[in-house]
Amino acid sequence: MIQSVQEQELILASNTSPITFSDTDLRTASANCFNGWLNHNEGSATFTLVEGGIYEIDFNANVTSATVGVVGLGIYADGVKLNGAEVDAVVGTAGEYTNVSMSKYIRVCGRGSVTITINSVPTITYGGGATPVVTDTEIPIIKNANISIKRYA
Repeated sequence: MIQSVQEQELILASNTSPITFSDTDLRTASANCFNGWLNHNEGSATFTLVEGGIYEIDFNANVTSATVGVVGLGIYADGVKLNGAEVDAVVGTAGEYTNVSMSKYIRVCGRGSVTITINSVPTITYGGGATPVVTDTEIPIIKNANISIKRYA
């Protein structure tokens, strides 16, 4: 298991950028790159799962933006957003934080590897009518971000 955090406020570079995690709070011996199932360095945005298995990814953070609008975050595997792994937050007042969280199970087959990141989602689609509405997101500002990854099998 690994638990990494980005405690200090972080303004992402764009509405497609990943979140970097500055500190690792907890890391089991099996979650290291020398003889384990995980490759991650503090200050990096990437968590590479280097062994087959079932993994649980949990994420939560406080988010806002410098302007009124919508911010979106998602769990990405090898650069592709995973289905069912997106959170959206409406920023009604610029700089006012709201808490978001998401969880996702994934499977890594055989001796494959998958690189996990938490990225800003560039557009949000609302399908409340006959014609879906696509909205560009704002650049997120993140603080108190927390990711944990657990391997089950």
